[in-house]
Amino acid sequence: MIAPLHPPRPGSRPGHTRRLWRIAGRVLGLWSCLAGTPLSRAQDNLARALAGADLLAESLADRARDQVRIEGAQVLNEADLRTAIAAQIQDILSDGLTPPRADDAAYYLGAHYRKSGFARAEVTSRIQGSQLTLIVREGPRSLLRSVAFAGNPSFTDVQLSDYLIGAPPARVAEKPDLFPYSASGLAAGAERVLDFYQSEGFLDATVDASQVAMSAGDTRAAVTVRIVEGLRYTFGDVQFIEPQHLFSEAELRTTLGQDPTGPFSGGKVVAMQRNLQSHFRSRGHFQATVSAVADPRQAAAGRVPVTFEIRAGGLFRFGDIRVRNENGRLRGDFLPRRFAHLRGEAYDPAALDETFREMLRTTLFNNLRVNPSARSGGWVDLDLLVEEAPAREIGFTLGYGAYDGFTLGFRLGDRNLLGTGRPLSFGAEFSQRGLIGELLYVDPWLFDTRFSLRSRLYSAVRQEIGYSKNALGLRFDLGRRLAPHLEAAAFVSSESVTITDATIDPIEVGLPEYRLSNVGLTLAYDRRDDPIGPTRGFIASASLDFGLLDSEPAFTRGIARFSYYLPLPRRCLLAFGARAGLISPIIDTIPIDVRFFNGGANSVRSFIERDLGPKDALGNQLGGEFFTIFNLEFTFPLWKAVQGAVFVDAGNVTDSDQAALTDLRYGIGAGLRYALPVGPLRLDAALNPSARPGEERGAFHISFGFAF
Repeated sequence: MIAPLHPPRPGSRPGHTRRLWRIAGRVLGLWSCLAGTPLSRAQDNLARALAGADLLAESLADRARDQVRIEGAQVLNEADLRTAIAAQIQDILSDGLTPPRADDAAYYLGAHYRKSGFARAEVTSRIQGSQLTLIVREGPRSLLRSVAFAGNPSFTDVQLSDYLIGAPPARVAEKPDLFPYSASGLAAGAERVLDFYQSEGFLDATVDASQVAMSAGDTRAAVTVRIVEGLRYTFGDVQFIEPQHLFSEAELRTTLGQDPTGPFSGGKVVAMQRNLQSHFRSRGHFQATVSAVADPRQAAAGRVPVTFEIRAGGLFRFGDIRVRNENGRLRGDFLPRRFAHLRGEAYDPAALDETFREMLRTTLFNNLRVNPSARSGGWVDLDLLVEEAPAREIGFTLGYGAYDGFTLGFRLGDRNLLGTGRPLSFGAEFSQRGLIGELLYVDPWLFDTRFSLRSRLYSAVRQEIGYSKNALGLRFDLGRRLAPHLEAAAFVSSESVTITDATIDPIEVGLPEYRLSNVGLTLAYDRRDDPIGPTRGFIASASLDFGLLDSEPAFTRGIARFSYYLPLPRRCLLAFGARAGLISPIIDTIPIDVRFFNGGANSVRSFIERDLGPKDALGNQLGGEFFTIFNLEFTFPLWKAVQGAVFVDAGNVTDSDQAALTDLRYGIGAGLRYALPVGPLRLDAALNPSARPGEERGAFHISFGFAF
């Protein structure tokens, strides 16, 4: 089903809107092709859709301009003014022009002017039939000339200016156009400065930003902010009244989460109170309450005494689990089984939240709510209110890769197979290299335990450089989360492979037909904030497996990875990655399709895919038994969702008996990133600084997701 396309809102840019409609038109054309419509007819449909989109977008924009006109705007751009009152224009277009709606449009346009530094701006409205004219008298525009502070020995002007206007005073002199003078804006900034002082213990401080010296013509404003700091209050004696004596005073002080000897503020007391209450509730005391008494009027020499009174109540345990799910496909025992491991355990909000989030990650639900309620006997029952999401889905993908070329894929899936909450999906991907298909079944709670099972049946027909490959395989992964960020798994796989059309020496290719079986272990410790688009944290993983060829021992293989993401100021990111792998052969020749290859969009980017490493006389890549990859990348914002990047890569591929960090090949380059829900779209251009005879001087890559 194709969702209806909505017309643009008034105030939007017609050019941008037409681009969106063109994209929608292309999607419609692709859908027609996939549905079996002849290409010529699809092109006709696409042309009509594009023409209709352009006509509709232009007619709506013309209608908005005809019905709501702006006169007298000189300094500010009319398109920006229309954007500022887009909601009011939309109301007029959809519900009709009335005097109250005209007054609203004039008021909000005037507010936009005053916010932009036009303190004397006036906007009036005139109604003629169905047309509204907003008449603007801009007046002079006032910009900040300087910002100064007086009476602030405890903090620097730079610190306070950041709260007042969001920039240091020197920035005002450098870029005055970025800082329009607005009395209301300065008043709001002064409130932020006052909040900062009070958070630092200056409870009696005053901040006055009303002293403003205007230049001739009122075009420049010199602002002096006068501050009276007053006495700085600190925490005095902190006492705990806890009749049950469940925890020591030292443990309670640690639980506060704030420095009980530092600057005093009411906000810090509230935070301490909440932390104490959470501490007791997380240890089974579901009805625990904490009250705090902290009166600055009782302070001695600025030290405020604080008393926390704690009523822990009895110990509660998780009890019954009740589900309300009307017209759902899920079996009635699905959610009770998912929460069953909590039953009988001491009430712990963190454990409950972990299971709740695990359920949300299944994407089975549009809405899931958990309401804990206490009952006699020390039990906390859980009432689950459920609204299921559609389980069956079909998806299409269209992409391009430097090695695979253009790709087209589709996936059919059921996230709730037979009402069990387990997903089953079938997917296929066509590319210029061949066809890959897979049937995937995932059981996150194998036999209702904390173990997960991932089963994959796959087939591939591929044309690699120098040979063709037909493969049919099956793999099982049995995993378990050992800690919140640590996961381990064991796997076993079996694959039948046939190598044909080889232009590589048969000795280098290895067995032309074989059955490969593997058994191994994986371990991953993941502290990234987002596995798709990480902005901080790190991941470390390793795998070790043993391989058999035609039931005979053939090799052992180990692969390790470490990636670290460091956020920097101004939305910049520094990322480092290191990967290495080693195959220790037991037989003379490891099949070419088992060996490691290097080079490409996700490794050393100065080489095209698989092009780094040993080759034969015809230039065919041979792969190796040992590889390394090192990446260092710095990304920085350019415009909206577009980022720039500069990077340095290094790596090698050799035989196992030559494994060493020598003969590394390098790549230096730059690229663009565009944020998408499935990961960033990457365009990378890299230079090979030490190209050897027969090698390219560099490579260009288009790909999705992080490189490492």
